[in-house]
Amino acid sequence: MKLSIALLITLIVTACASTKSPKSETKTITVSAKTTECTGVGPQECLLIKEDGDTEWKNFYGKIEGFDHKVGVESVLEVAIVKVDNPPADASSLRYKLVKVVNEKQDKLMLLEGTWVISKLGDLDADPLKTYIYFDTKSNRINGYAGCNGLGGALDYDAEKDELKSGPFMSTMMFCEEVAEQERALGKILENFNKFDIDGDMITLKKDDEVLVTAKRGVNHRDLYKNWEFTFIEVVDDFNGNVPNIMISKDGDASGSGSCNNFNGKVKLDAYSYDIKVGPLMATRKMCANNEVEHVFFAKIDLVDNYQIVDGELQLLSGKQVILKAKKK
Repeated sequence: MKLSIALLITLIVTACASTKSPKSETKTITVSAKTTECTGVGPQECLLIKEDGDTEWKNFYGKIEGFDHKVGVESVLEVAIVKVDNPPADASSLRYKLVKVVNEKQDKLMLLEGTWVISKLGDLDADPLKTYIYFDTKSNRINGYAGCNGLGGALDYDAEKDELKSGPFMSTMMFCEEVAEQERALGKILENFNKFDIDGDMITLKKDDEVLVTAKRGVNHRDLYKNWEFTFIEVVDDFNGNVPNIMISKDGDASGSGSCNNFNGKVKLDAYSYDIKVGPLMATRKMCANNEVEHVFFAKIDLVDNYQIVDGELQLLSGKQVILKAKKK
């Protein structure tokens, strides 16, 4: 009996020892405010991290359990690192788990991301649909546009001094007399500003304490200005070879074909949203026997009030409903 009890105790102790949690190591890491495109098993977005002694950011391919990354916020984390026995071939042998957030700070540069629309350049009026500055903080690039030529250059931010440096700038070489003064004014701003302040949806670019320009967060519609061929019209099952198209210009002109009759008209856009109004459209009056596509196309495009471009595909919506889709022709 005593032998049986001793054997039972030995088995229990052995079982408990075999189910102990694997040993973990605790480490402090810094997670960048940015993510980066990377390739593991396939294309993905990776965190960028620094460990003790690191001077450069490195890709982190896995996940940190319990941590939700916020774009634009740099985080110092205490994490537990556990070695995983027999991990899958496509997984890491280490598992990271958040212990606590030590510190978080906003990356001021990330606040610049996106399009900032300009309606005034000094004493010069500017068309907000055609005049803007675009900051790409992921690739540290800056682009400017005043209605004709595109300006592009590098962007560097010194967080300790809270100073920006941009350029040198490359530009296309078209001459557009009607916006030549605006382009020169914008070019000087981009070359000279070194400070910025953001208040809500407004940005002020400065040279030290001198205000150079004020802009408002908005939308760059340049990807819309193309010739589009329709691939989907709500309620149309078969185009039967009758394919409408529309050309949209930066001046807001619209022209194309309903698949039989040609049309032209205007497109009304908003500098601060993806709202759009197509028309009224004037069309020729040819008889188009057995062509129901054109009739539905004109009826649907009249209902469009906003748009989006997803992976190069133009989607025209009525409210939240996609009613037309098109690809670049």
